[in-house]
Amino acid sequence: MAILGGCSNEQTGFVNDAVCFTIDLGDTGAVATPVWEDGTSFVINGTIMVENNGIVGVGPTASLTVNGTAVAGFTVAPGESRSVTLNGINSIGIVGAGGTGTANVTVSFSLNYQY
Repeated sequence: MAILGGCSNEQTGFVNDAVCFTIDLGDTGAVATPVWEDGTSFVINGTIMVENNGIVGVGPTASLTVNGTAVAGFTVAPGESRSVTLNGINSIGIVGAGGTGTANVTVSFSLNYQY
């Protein structure tokens, strides 16, 4: 939750916010499930964390896409979590692959921008 009342006399303002939610992720056939899309003209920077709570050896892996492109080497196996900090985030998506059934995947990310 944002902290209100910490105003500044600077001409520019800063926003730092955090979002967290859980999805049931199955094998998406290499198509990203949209998680978030920037609807503003601001340059968004932040950290994205993916926690795959699927059953080890059974559930699908979760891979991250940012701005429509796979983040190299960012695949989260069941029972694992990973994070990455990026600049210029316009969209976030998750791709599920392999495994059987679905995995409970928590996606958390910070949104940091200046206006």
